[in-house]
Amino acid sequence: MFKKILVPTDGSDQANKALELACQIALKNDSQINILSVFRHHSFIEGSLSMLPRQINDKAYNLEDALGEYSKEIVGEAKEIAYKQGLEKENVKGFVRIGQIAKEILEFIEDKDIDIIIIGKQGKGDLSGYLLGGVSHKVAGLADIPVLVV
Repeated sequence: MFKKILVPTDGSDQANKALELACQIALKNDSQINILSVFRHHSFIEGSLSMLPRQINDKAYNLEDALGEYSKEIVGEAKEIAYKQGLEKENVKGFVRIGQIAKEILEFIEDKDIDIIIIGKQGKGDLSGYLLGGVSHKVAGLADIPVLVV
């Protein structure tokens, strides 16, 4: 039924709950899980600072590099969760993108021919008290494929 599942993640508890549900569905349907972490600069100042290199462990890093590395770690941790749920390595793929989060998710589903998105209702960046997070709300409203909000 759903052969290609997308699970966007920011490493939050809600994203991990969505991932666990996606793994259950994938195991029953022999589906592929695509884990996506998207990062972006939040302000003009952060964007400007990203041009200035910083030394970390003898490597030159800027803000974009640091956010990219953090996103890779998030995807790596999510892949480990998927493996522990019983998925084979060939059925789990990880991706990192930079840009506006909802826009990148929507472009990803087109690029990779995704069948369903399973997304957490609120991530780390969402304010508590909202019924549905900004990213999950946008994705659910704009996607042309089914979206399961967990």
